[in-house]
Amino acid sequence: MNSNIKTILRDVGLFLHVPGLMALLSVPICILWGEYYAILPFVICGIVPLILGRLLYRLYSRGAQTSKIRHAMITVALCWLIVPIIGAIPFMLIASKLAVSSETATTILNFQDPWNALFEAFSGFTSTGLSVASRVSNLPHSLQWWRSFTEWIGGVGVIVLVISLLEPSTDAYQLYSSEGRDKRIASSVKATARKIWWIYLIYTIASIFIFKIVGMSWWEALNHGMTGISTGGFSVLDNSIGGYAPKIQMAVIVIMILGAVSFPVHYRLLTKGRLSALWSDNQHQALWVFLALGIGLLGLMNYSYFGSPLWLDTAFHWASALGTCGFNISDIYKWNDSAKLLLTLAMVVGGTAGSTVGGFKLNRLILLYKAVIWRFRRISLKSDESIRYELDGKVLDETEAIRRIEAAAVLAFLWIVILIISMFILLQLALPNYKLGDVLFEAASALGSVGISVGISNPELPWLGKFTLIILMWMGRLEIIPVLILFTGIRKILTVEAGEIKSYVTAPTKDFEREREPYR
Repeated sequence: MNSNIKTILRDVGLFLHVPGLMALLSVPICILWGEYYAILPFVICGIVPLILGRLLYRLYSRGAQTSKIRHAMITVALCWLIVPIIGAIPFMLIASKLAVSSETATTILNFQDPWNALFEAFSGFTSTGLSVASRVSNLPHSLQWWRSFTEWIGGVGVIVLVISLLEPSTDAYQLYSSEGRDKRIASSVKATARKIWWIYLIYTIASIFIFKIVGMSWWEALNHGMTGISTGGFSVLDNSIGGYAPKIQMAVIVIMILGAVSFPVHYRLLTKGRLSALWSDNQHQALWVFLALGIGLLGLMNYSYFGSPLWLDTAFHWASALGTCGFNISDIYKWNDSAKLLLTLAMVVGGTAGSTVGGFKLNRLILLYKAVIWRFRRISLKSDESIRYELDGKVLDETEAIRRIEAAAVLAFLWIVILIISMFILLQLALPNYKLGDVLFEAASALGSVGISVGISNPELPWLGKFTLIILMWMGRLEIIPVLILFTGIRKILTVEAGEIKSYVTAPTKDFEREREPYR
């Protein structure tokens, strides 16, 4: 067998341990709530990937070569495809077990359909939050927990978890960057991953206690604390956060915004107590500006349509959209087209890079804005003048600036193309009562890993619609590039030996080498 294939299978085997351990850790929840019928489905979901993962890792550790960035991208794309498929097992098996009872709720029975189970699992692990569970409160506690647990793990990422706990054979930085991350807050990627998880745990525990203090039950606080800080958006109530008092809704806004702030900033905030860290760079400055301007503009749109700015609803949904969390407190379908379009733009942009959010990310948007400014300045330069490329107070050389702009522009182009293709597919389904703006809203919500819905995501959605949204959630979680490499280049990448590919994907850059230097 080709050494490249062995390398990928070995690494995939290692990452299969994650859903297996997650399922086994969920067994106590079944026992605690007396849902003994759910124990076997979780045990099966735990044992199968653990055995398969162990076999793959042992069989292919020998003969596997040192991993390159191409291996890492394929491995990450495959892991984020396989892990949710395994995560669908509890939904299907528990639904099948409960189907024998005439009293079983339709919401549970719907998960006998593999497409519904896959949709919910992909939405969970990608921390998207779109759901085909029509009445979440009818789900057993074990499945409510499983939905929240998958989002909590998916918020930071399976790869970061493995890097922090195990010793992957693949270069840790390459795995880390293949999952869409590049910033480090410690001397190594492994130490960075561990610090991220400690920060994540601290904020999760704090969120749970905050929600309990403002009035949630312990069970609701646990689940919403996990899905809030992970910017996932799954709820244990049928109307998400809409049934809670205003003080609880305001507390949720705070948690959603915290989830949209990058981990390096949280690290400086926790270790040095510097509030100034919250606006220390361009993307966080943009975050606060976008939050304020967006709430104001959305409030004006709601005032013109409803006769009231609906300030709480406006602030909540704008924070949910820009922070790609997906919680909601009112029916967005009833809002006017202008408001839905503005929320769509927020979902596309997303929060800051290095956080748990999805979307295009503010740092890339700022870079493209800077590129426009730099372009106009270059046009007006005199022959004896030069231009300084400055970002976050640092001067970039021209080559580095062009490389960053090119990367952001390519991703922006891919976002537009994929949104158009997905909209075209969804429109062919002749969805009743939904207009072009609604389809764009749902597609952007899936690709941006957001989870706010106008109602298109439901158990009756045709399989092609569910498949399209699943692909969007998968691609959005990995920021598109690794998935496209898996689709378009796997044959070449698996057959060509190391060193023969000289594309920009594998070629080391100055930025790549600089990221490997000790953190200062």
